[in-house]
Amino acid sequence: MTDAGDPAAEPLPARLARLRREREAARAAGRQPELLRAYRGLAAALLDAGAFGEAESAARTAVQQARVGDDPAELGECLLGLARVLARTPRTDRALLHYTEALALLAGPRPALAAQAREEAAGLSRVPPGGR
Repeated sequence: MTDAGDPAAEPLPARLARLRREREAARAAGRQPELLRAYRGLAAALLDAGAFGEAESAARTAVQQARVGDDPAELGECLLGLARVLARTPRTDRALLHYTEALALLAGPRPALAAQAREEAAGLSRVPPGGR
């Protein structure tokens, strides 16, 4: 991480390596919240790297893990991450479904994220099918 604390400013290879280490440490210690954050971060970093298949896999794992948890807002964040990955693939119809589910879960506890999800979904639905 950089001095400013912005993980996105960290060089991508270093960010991927750090997130993979965090994922393994959280998995080994059985720390579910940290594991979900690591998978979400890894999905975002892989998406930045253009590794769409790996990004989708990490995002789907986060969603699966969150579904067995008891925090709807956490599940909403994971679904939002998966929607963002799918929005960059030809499967935008699936992305819209995940945006919708994320919105329902984020609306109360995380209104800023819900607003982002709403805006992203609206933008995606305005793109003509051939333009995706």
